[in-house]
Amino acid sequence: MKIAVALSGGMDSAIVAHRYLQDGHEVMGLTMRLCPDLIDLPLTPKTCAQAQVGLEEPGCSQGVAPCACLDATRIARRLGIQHEILDFRDDFERLVIDPFIRDFSQGLTPNPCAICNLNVKFGLLLEHAFRLGAEALATGHYACLQKEGDEIHLCRGKDRNKDQTYFLSLVPQTRFDKVLFPLCDTTKQEIAVEAQKAGLILERSETSNEICFLRELSYPDFLRQRVPEAFVPGEIVDTNGCVVGEHQGLLHYTIGQRRGIGVAAAHPLYVIRLRKTENQVVVGSDEALLSRDVHVRELNWPETLPRKAGEVQAMIRYRQTPRPARLRFSNEQEASLHFEQPIRAVTPGQIVAIYDQERLLGGGRIAANQE
Repeated sequence: MKIAVALSGGMDSAIVAHRYLQDGHEVMGLTMRLCPDLIDLPLTPKTCAQAQVGLEEPGCSQGVAPCACLDATRIARRLGIQHEILDFRDDFERLVIDPFIRDFSQGLTPNPCAICNLNVKFGLLLEHAFRLGAEALATGHYACLQKEGDEIHLCRGKDRNKDQTYFLSLVPQTRFDKVLFPLCDTTKQEIAVEAQKAGLILERSETSNEICFLRELSYPDFLRQRVPEAFVPGEIVDTNGCVVGEHQGLLHYTIGQRRGIGVAAAHPLYVIRLRKTENQVVVGSDEALLSRDVHVRELNWPETLPRKAGEVQAMIRYRQTPRPARLRFSNEQEASLHFEQPIRAVTPGQIVAIYDQERLLGGGRIAANQE
């Protein structure tokens, strides 16, 4: 087969490319250039595009943070495979960063990785791979794909600490028809050993920031550069409505946050909710964060699965163990989950992944509180 591998610059995708080469497939590497130009960071004049013509070592921000384009280029050279860097910066800005900023400005806490998987990795990248003649797109995701007749099921990977079905829960499973997840039955530790043997360990083999486009910035610093007008001071109130302090902008806070609130109290305080209309941060005890009910919007649900109430398992954040819940549908795009046991820090804007044991059924975004 002719297989396009999404080369991120890390060990996982490097091993994916290496394995398919060893099996005799024709492999090409595709790397997405996504990083936006950031204010107040000393970027070099070099660009990732130089990798395509064999000039100096490419780098979006050498000396500032790890660069996926730079590391992916080095891996492609070591493997001796065709490599193309795709400049998706404008699309990424429109499809991922703009919604990220908009959600935070509305008092939500978005999950850009899940949105990127939906719109970019298994949207634009997938389409580009097929235009180049690839018969399949392979990635380093820790997840499994199972086919039953004409249906494709996404299932949890062997390595529970790295399982990424949560971040894939917004992607319609029909898009996985020509996608390969060869790390399904592999652990991160096994990958590290395999990469060492194959000589694919790079000095900078993994990016250091959870959200790739932030590089070394915190998300409040990034948002302050992009939308400084959104940082409007306001009241911090307790659950009784009493003013206990002042905040410097809702964008500094997220549900469940404890550190950095700036309010002294006899017991620990947590952010309970964000009131956009009143420009208030509500704080309270850890117990006030507990809830059984979650409303889900923008629901991704396979057409082949009936929309009826039923017992499922669901998780509201990455690396959480899926917990028993009852699912009820409101309409084609919305549903509600009632958990058997209270869950902590339900955060509007974040992702809900819904399972039937190992199999991912679908997912959506947590709806904002109706206040």
